[in-house]
Amino acid sequence: MIRMAIVGVGWAGQRQLRAIKELGRDIVVAGLVDCDEDFLQQQAIAFGIHATWVDRQTMLADPSIDAVSICVPQALHCPIALDAARAGKHILCEKPMALTVDEATQMIETAQQHHVKLYVAENEVYIPMVRFLRDIVQTGAYVGEVVSASVVNGFRAPHFVYPGRRSWLTEPDKGGTGTWMLHGIHTVAQMRYIFGEVATVYLREHITPSSIGPTEGTMSGLLTFENGLSVSIVQTREAHIDGRLGGFILRGEHGTLHATPSGCTFWPSDMTSHAASIPLTYPPDSLSSYAHEIAAFADYVAGRSVGPTTGVSERCSLAVVQAGYESVRTGLPVMLQERFGRL
Repeated sequence: MIRMAIVGVGWAGQRQLRAIKELGRDIVVAGLVDCDEDFLQQQAIAFGIHATWVDRQTMLADPSIDAVSICVPQALHCPIALDAARAGKHILCEKPMALTVDEATQMIETAQQHHVKLYVAENEVYIPMVRFLRDIVQTGAYVGEVVSASVVNGFRAPHFVYPGRRSWLTEPDKGGTGTWMLHGIHTVAQMRYIFGEVATVYLREHITPSSIGPTEGTMSGLLTFENGLSVSIVQTREAHIDGRLGGFILRGEHGTLHATPSGCTFWPSDMTSHAASIPLTYPPDSLSSYAHEIAAFADYVAGRSVGPTTGVSERCSLAVVQAGYESVRTGLPVMLQERFGRL
């Protein structure tokens, strides 16, 4: 049984606590860490956790703690992960794992040096839609060979603010980021799991007059994958995207498939003009995506399997996001291997 301490008991930390309880195996929450002592005690009582620390270094010195889950503002992910690795603790880190590829590399190398496992809590890779689409691409089911694809994700939030303890998420001076890093990292991780590794990133930024805030409103453009597939992408906080309009569209030699988290529709290429589309359903899943990421972390620490969101994997997702920002600044495509080397 892995004894884990949750560092940061805001929304993400609480979601980790519920996921660990949902999973019901392999991991036990041995304590909570938060710099707000009053809030920390409230959450400890609410979740029935007895051990608490305001100072994370005291927690890291406790030999009974095997692992930490880092659920704090993302600017703190790297320094906390480095401290945890040096203390011999396995690490589950919320997405994005860091703010830059260089930080992610530091985290990976330090974990390797101290013989601990580093995993990323990227739950959106574990939803049924993503596993279904990965299988479609790998097997050629329904659509055959995919010849093009597009991904649209986001929501309308022109003021782009979060209340209370989550306000830092969109405040750059507190380590917050825009929608491309905050939400696009999910979309990129999904795309990489479905289509493979990205070779080139070419994006543009858009900000409507109604958007308020210092960060990007919409990122759109083209990702070219190492297998030659080109995928158009839109990640936005400016437009309302009805469920029927967003999601993944795969166009293949045998038909076109549109997938959202709630369901999937397939149009065979040999359909007559009056024929109806074919609804598809995903295999049932008894666990939430959050419980799946916890299970994958536990399996990784135990050496049973290597899941899809290791630190090495999610450094690649971060590289795509970082390259997207760099493409916006330069107006040019960014070739990932040329920019970052082989990740």
